[in-house]
Amino acid sequence: SYQQRKSNNIDLKTFRKVTKSCVLCGFDKIVDIYHLDKNKKNNSSENLIGLCPNHHRMINNSHFKFDLYQRLQELGYNIPLYEKKLF
Repeated sequence: SYQQRKSNNIDLKTFRKVTKSCVLCGFDKIVDIYHLDKNKKNNSSENLIGLCPNHHRMINNSHFKFDLYQRLQELGYNIPLYEKKLF
């Protein structure tokens, strides 16, 4: 987790808050940072979510991306415009 926090240049307080649990399933043992707009320099709280390794891999796979972005939108997360084209 230290490497992930440093490579994304995220402060410890933000990292701990975002990686508390997966926003999709609640898994809390291993949680990755995911940038909704895929811009690793945009570390605003609205752009960062925590995903378990399974959901992180699925959201980067074209077979599952649509379903996961739809679920995130239903949960109230702002999906970038270019990703909304998937809907």
